[in-house]
Amino acid sequence: MINRLLTKAITFFSSDLGIRFMAEAATRAGGFVITPLLSWSLGAIVFGSYLQIMSLSFAFVPVVSAGLGFTVIRRIAGTRGTNEAPTLLLTAISIVTALCLCLGLLLLVFGEQLVSLLVLDALKSGLWLAVAVPVLAWLFAVEAMIGEYLRALIKARTSLYIQLASFGFHMASLAIVLLIDRLSLETAFLSLGIAKLIVIAIALAPVLLNIKKFGVKQQRDTGILRIAVSGAPFMLAGLAEWAANLGDRLIVGRFFGSEIVAHYGAGIMLLSVITALGAPIWWLLFPMIAGGVGNGNHDECRQVVKYHTMLFAELALPVLALAVLVSNPSISILLNSPVTDMQPVILLAGIAILISQLTTGWEYFIVSVSAGKRLMSATITCSLGGFLLALYLAPVWGLVGIAAGTLIGKLCLGLYYAVGANRNGFGGTVWRTGPMTLLIALNVSAFFIASVLIEQTTSTTTSATYTLIFSTAIFASIYAIARLCLMKPLQHLRT
Repeated sequence: MINRLLTKAITFFSSDLGIRFMAEAATRAGGFVITPLLSWSLGAIVFGSYLQIMSLSFAFVPVVSAGLGFTVIRRIAGTRGTNEAPTLLLTAISIVTALCLCLGLLLLVFGEQLVSLLVLDALKSGLWLAVAVPVLAWLFAVEAMIGEYLRALIKARTSLYIQLASFGFHMASLAIVLLIDRLSLETAFLSLGIAKLIVIAIALAPVLLNIKKFGVKQQRDTGILRIAVSGAPFMLAGLAEWAANLGDRLIVGRFFGSEIVAHYGAGIMLLSVITALGAPIWWLLFPMIAGGVGNGNHDECRQVVKYHTMLFAELALPVLALAVLVSNPSISILLNSPVTDMQPVILLAGIAILISQLTTGWEYFIVSVSAGKRLMSATITCSLGGFLLALYLAPVWGLVGIAAGTLIGKLCLGLYYAVGANRNGFGGTVWRTGPMTLLIALNVSAFFIASVLIEQTTSTTTSATYTLIFSTAIFASIYAIARLCLMKPLQHLRT
């Protein structure tokens, strides 16, 4: 029995899906290491500033990459041979480098104002920001570009290995910093930068060797500047994606300071498990939808989408309910700081993430049947609209207002996906209504029953660790028993 389970596990984790799962797990695990490490050692304010600088760096990634991650890679995918591809990649990286230098000069001039505007409590000078943000933006942009480059050459597994290696080198560099007892905000970023730089160097080595082997031949017309200009819409889409997923950290910092950013960021990190669960499922879904659309079989698309969406819902709904239930003790433990009022915020933010994930089937269907220009416009409008609404609601409703603004943006985009997919022939929802209703009712009921039991058996003096363990055990027990009882009704509703 054990040997059979071990064989299945080895087979799964050696497959493309298994490696994708491990890569996603490694990406999320990094946050669960950094959060308590910085918070317990340096304080929540330092960790909050870390999140703000990371968010700011990611904000500039679409700008400095100029859409090249999509347009140049599309050109690479269209080349039959690989001789032109390395030259295109290195040319794109050189453009990113030039833009990052320009960004550094701008931040050198306006860095002090930016530190004051974003309330970066752990920074005393804008000079450090003028160096750190462009360097981080360059590392993130180039690493993402290399990943797209490998996928364009149909080397998706290699790109996943790079993702895993990036996590491994980051953890190793952090371990060295801890061994020499030099942990600080600066060394935390330095360890991240060194890890990314090593991975980029390893990934670029074959590209440079390929160019050296075949020589840099005269290209017919790379049209790199024209390609860069054509990447402007992708730049806007990247900014919109940042606004929808990471921009809220800067809003929180602007109005409430770095310590509250730490509380908010730790809560969102708990919810990132939902995204990690969805990534391997949606990774398999897109080629299936594309195949169904290519064959003109929309009914097959619907069935495949509903199967994957329900698989995700069965995994994600209890994770969301549990994350909301244990949000206060979990964040308190992660930050070594008492937190008592994060449940409403985590609930709204979690629903926003859930909606974004559940509507993936509609999104992929629209991409498969149309050119995607309207989809890009809708994504930009809804994402930036949600960001601006969160900015407006922040001083009125606090963190709840920020989460509400994000949720409204996701709702509007999800509604567009639904309408657009059905107008193009999808027909209906991406989930099975009966089982979905029952699953939601099950999780809501388990949440409220567990909440009542926890409230009656714990007090304000109960330790956060005990509350976390007890809450998790209570919810898991209630959910498991109820899920077992509803197994037959769920099977009946699926048929």
